[in-house]
Amino acid sequence: MNEGWNQLQKSAERSYSSRDVLYEIEQTITELEIYLKTNPEDEIAIVQYQQFVDKRKGFMLLWAEAYAQLSLSEMQA
Repeated sequence: MNEGWNQLQKSAERSYSSRDVLYEIEQTITELEIYLKTNPEDEIAIVQYQQFVDKRKGFMLLWAEAYAQLSLSEMQA
């Protein structure tokens, strides 16, 4: 098989996996926001919420760096 095609296929597989992780992070943040509206004094939930917000931020930076490393021809493919 073509080397370029293999690279593209691996990139697509990682992308789907990354989207799943990002989706789970977003879902957890949403659930914590809803919970915190009715339980604003729950310190554990507040800490967890901040951890997931930080995790999303870090994940988005890693994702942006990964796409920045792709060559223009790989992104157009």
